[in-house]
Amino acid sequence: MAVFFQRGVVRKVALVAGPVLIGVPVALLTAGTAHGAELSCGGQPPVENVLVDGTSACGVRTDATSNAFAHALDAVAFARAEVGGSAVGVAQGGAVAAAETASGQVGALAFGHNAVSIVSPDPGAVAVALSLAPGQTFVGTASEGVRCDAGAGLALNLTTGQSCLSDGATTWRSGVVSPR
Repeated sequence: MAVFFQRGVVRKVALVAGPVLIGVPVALLTAGTAHGAELSCGGQPPVENVLVDGTSACGVRTDATSNAFAHALDAVAFARAEVGGSAVGVAQGGAVAAAETASGQVGALAFGHNAVSIVSPDPGAVAVALSLAPGQTFVGTASEGVRCDAGAGLALNLTTGQSCLSDGATTWRSGVVSPR
């Protein structure tokens, strides 16, 4: 781990991106039992769409210049974008994911019971939060920072260089983080 702390933000992102890029598709493609409905929300901008079915819900809201997509499988997912932004919220298995932006590119991904990912950064930011059960991740404004709590998760604000990574027992941070 000593090498991890000696690397810059770009190298840390590269070190983390490999396992994340492999782990997320594997988690999405592995067989599982779905107890709730599978819902997808989106459409041609401007759009405001909310779907609820049993234990699943998704919602999107955009203006005429933005794009948003939300997908929920026995979970809750929300995405909101305006002023030319793009937002994606994906949740599965009792998780909650919410992403919102103004002129930025953001994504919130949450997988597993009690996993929560929330992304709401400054306008124009590029940010992502990923939570695995029971992780809780947050990307806020530059002054709010990033948080990784309760379990496995990753929160990155690529615009400010703020990041955190948690394996559920230990959390590694760089940049400004929100106070406890």
